[in-house]
Amino acid sequence: MLELVNDVTIVIVTHNMQQAQRVSTQCAFFLASHGTPGAIVEYGDTDAMFTEPIDGRTFDYVNGRFG
Repeated sequence: MLELVNDVTIVIVTHNMQQAQRVSTQCAFFLASHGTPGAIVEYGDTDAMFTEPIDGRTFDYVNGRFG
C-alpha cells in the first residue's frame, strides 16, 4: 500500500486502530448509534487524531475506551 499511494488514492475501512495509524496519513472517525446512520465525528491528519484528537469521543475510541 505504501508503494501504491504515489500513484493512486487508497481508502481503507477498518476497526483496527493500529492498522489505521500505521498505514494512513489522513483518517476519519465515524460513529453510529443503533438504528441510525453513521456520521463523521472528526477527520484530519492521522498523527493528530491519535495524539491530540479534538473530540472526546475520538479520544475515547482510539484509546480503547469503547468500540
